[in-house]
Amino acid sequence: MWFDLALIALGGFIAAMVVGSAGFAFAIVVTGVWLYVLPPVQIVLLASVCATALHTVSIWQFRRDIELRLLWPFVLGGALGVPLGVLALKHLDPRLFRHLFGAFMIAYSCYMLRRPHMPVVKLTPAIARVADAAVGWVSGILGGFALLQGTLPTIWCSLRGWDKRRSRTIYQPYILITGVLAMLWVGSTVQIDKSELMLPLAVCLPAMGLGLWVGMRLFEVISEERFRRLVLWLILVSGISLQF
Repeated sequence: MWFDLALIALGGFIAAMVVGSAGFAFAIVVTGVWLYVLPPVQIVLLASVCATALHTVSIWQFRRDIELRLLWPFVLGGALGVPLGVLALKHLDPRLFRHLFGAFMIAYSCYMLRRPHMPVVKLTPAIARVADAAVGWVSGILGGFALLQGTLPTIWCSLRGWDKRRSRTIYQPYILITGVLAMLWVGSTVQIDKSELMLPLAVCLPAMGLGLWVGMRLFEVISEERFRRLVLWLILVSGISLQF
């Protein structure tokens, strides 16, 4: 019992540190640890609650930097995509999808890690809003289907040429909002005794707070290039984890 709780706390700490330093990948990182001690249904609900709390606290640190004119197309697209993703759960094989999407993440990150410079997509303002909404829509489907709503916006923000702070103030609020929507849609169909989550949650929250603090300190000191490579390495590791 104590070992299980320690592993839950460790998973929360590591995943929170990743979110603090890069702003995404909580669910993928924490699932890789919690799978050893928690059943899948509990992991989904506990990770959703923890990620919501974590992103809310983290985003508060950047609240003055959020540009709503850039964020709203992503959120609009995501709100339309999440219900489709939840609906797809009834008709598609999640395991096959995770393998295919993981392969895409591996190929993309390996290719970009070999490039000395990040390409930048140049778009007119009107086309850019449509493209941002399309990325948000596809990512919303991924979030409703497999809790993978953070990867494509992270990649897209880099391709738009935004620096680490502007990118984070776009994709992290998007991850929070679509994550809440996915939790509401999926949670309404899950039958579980919510009291079973109270002890893991009580153990996890302090560890997450410490992990978030460490990650935020790392975010402030790393350079733009190191941040870019950190994100790419996280995408690579996440893609590999989806193969298992």
